[in-house]
Amino acid sequence: MKRLVLLAVWLGACGSAPPPAPAPAPPPPKPVAELAPAKPKNTLSRKDVVSFVNAGFWRFLQHVEVEPSLEAGRFRGWTVVALRPPTFWEGVDLGPGDIVTSVNDLPIERETEAFDAFESLRTADRLNVAYFRNGAQRRLAFRIVD
Repeated sequence: MKRLVLLAVWLGACGSAPPPAPAPAPPPPKPVAELAPAKPKNTLSRKDVVSFVNAGFWRFLQHVEVEPSLEAGRFRGWTVVALRPPTFWEGVDLGPGDIVTSVNDLPIERETEAFDAFESLRTADRLNVAYFRNGAQRRLAFRIVD
């Protein structure tokens, strides 16, 4: 995740006295909470989900590289090319080569459909991701709790 780096430049007063010591740099701003499974396992915090959705769909897309998967010329899903950084995806059974076909049973073929599925997480009680791995259908399932 890219972090903002603050650079402070302090100007000293003119004269014979040495310039004052620079004040310590303030801590970097806390990043928007990332989706991370909370306790218990396979559970997401509503607060974290809403915060993540509020950060925007484009922020999520910074964490995943995909390309369309076609079968007999028809859209099958999105093939995961890369997931970054790896720490963002810890505890999520998804990896390069997997083909994601839907989110919460919503289609994601078009950009607008994927965006709508992402936005629906604000009020959803679950996050289910259907995908194929090596030809076998799989599903990620997380409950979203308050």
